[in-house]
Amino acid sequence: MKRLVAISFVILLACTEAFAHGRNCATANLFNHKQYGRGSLQASAKPVALFNIANCSPEAYYNKVLSKKTEHFQIFYTLDGPHATQKAFVDSVAANLERAYKFHVTEVGMRKPLGHKKSYHYQEDVEDGLYPVEIIDIDMARNPRNLFGDETCRGCFGLTYPQNTNNTDTTDLLIDNDFKYTSSMGNRKSMTSNSQCTYIEASVPLTQQITGDDFSKHWDKAIRITIFHELYHACQLRYLNMYYNRTVWFEASAVGVEEIGNPDVNDYFGYIANTFPQIGKPFNDLDTFAYGLSPLYLYFYNNIEKKFDKEIWTNFSKNPNKTLDVQISNYLSKKKMDADSVFHDFAVRLSFSGERSSAVSKSQWVHNDENKWATINFDSTHSITTLYEHDFVPDTTKFLISYYSGGNPNLTNYKGEASAAIYRKGKATIVPIKTTNTADSILGTMSSADSTIWIFSRLGEGDYVETVTKSGKLKAYPIPWREGSLCFSPLPRDKDYIEIRNRRGAIVMQEKYLGTLLCIEENKVREKMVPGVYWFRAGNSGKAEKFIIIY
Repeated sequence: MKRLVAISFVILLACTEAFAHGRNCATANLFNHKQYGRGSLQASAKPVALFNIANCSPEAYYNKVLSKKTEHFQIFYTLDGPHATQKAFVDSVAANLERAYKFHVTEVGMRKPLGHKKSYHYQEDVEDGLYPVEIIDIDMARNPRNLFGDETCRGCFGLTYPQNTNNTDTTDLLIDNDFKYTSSMGNRKSMTSNSQCTYIEASVPLTQQITGDDFSKHWDKAIRITIFHELYHACQLRYLNMYYNRTVWFEASAVGVEEIGNPDVNDYFGYIANTFPQIGKPFNDLDTFAYGLSPLYLYFYNNIEKKFDKEIWTNFSKNPNKTLDVQISNYLSKKKMDADSVFHDFAVRLSFSGERSSAVSKSQWVHNDENKWATINFDSTHSITTLYEHDFVPDTTKFLISYYSGGNPNLTNYKGEASAAIYRKGKATIVPIKTTNTADSILGTMSSADSTIWIFSRLGEGDYVETVTKSGKLKAYPIPWREGSLCFSPLPRDKDYIEIRNRRGAIVMQEKYLGTLLCIEENKVREKMVPGVYWFRAGNSGKAEKFIIIY
């Protein structure tokens, strides 16, 4: 992958032996950055941004520090040296800080961000009641290893930094001054006021991952998404100290907020494209790919209530050791909603991303631009060979969504929610699966469908899909039969074969079956049966049912 991918990344520091036993490391810093090939790091494929290690003190690289105040913020910046910005840039930062504050605090009800009394980089005093924001060249931040540990910052947009690891209530917000970063090929420059103080010029522009737009030129877009994202981290940290309690929800919700506040930028499409190949793994385990879980935030925001996330973070503050699935389940339980059913509705809607979005009405999408998302590649390794044999067993792990293209699922011990999307002529019909008989009937229609996608999900404890051993009238389908497989269901489990007779009563064939379904392939049907009326029954006794062959 040789394009820049915008992500928010969690760096872990001070990992001890406990990490080898599956625990989380104890220290972490949040920051929002761009990086090549996230998820498949190949050093040869990406330029590495450098710590711009200076040969002079941080103060030597700026002269006068200016300040701009808004209702809730105090912005520090300079107009000279490597940290220089322009006044229009500062004005945009100011306007978008207030816009983000209104959304985060007033509209969705999050706790307001609290800042330190002294700004991190410029070391300026902050006026009481205001939150500090610094515009700097982040590659030249004061004590960069204090911010990033042993990692370099490969093109940071901005950074939310709690200076106290034991109390993350107060934070600082740093925003890059020009959305360019330092490469190993950068030119070394010196300060005009002091030729002994040199630095590497930031020259590589950050780009919009979908369109390739240069953010160093279209910096207003970069400012908007960075501020909405990073200021939301400052709100989140009022509820949960992520140095000790990590969750994928830090990044997933921040990216969701970024999209709600700035729907025209769409920088989050790249996060989704990176995460969709990981669908099929428990969401709580997708730490590296958490940014692409933003559709879950968008689903709740659009379909449940706009202030839902305040409740999720309140749950985290009360039970910081509980995972996201538990927090969501508790939230939905308070609203008297079935958590697994809600999560499954999300799973169904998510299956129509990208190219499949036109198969349903827009009202069935997760979000209004789902048609522009990447298309999920469903697991198609389970292909039908003999329909009366199970091809796969769906995963019943908690907080997981899995999709299968075709095949015959074994639902005997499946615990969770299940549906099938049956595609015909570009349109999809959703069939909820509550019993094994429903799944069997879907298998019988697959030969006449363009494709069938099985959708499985489980959020919490869930329920087993009911195994139905007997049902009413046995059926053959499709009726009348013209082409494709000829199927019989629901078959009793205390028998193991069916017999088919012609209208004169002569046996045409006996076919063994497993489970409650039998499908006979088209070639065999044409070989054994000419057009006409036939009768079938399970075993060699009991009532026979009629079906018709036409071709």
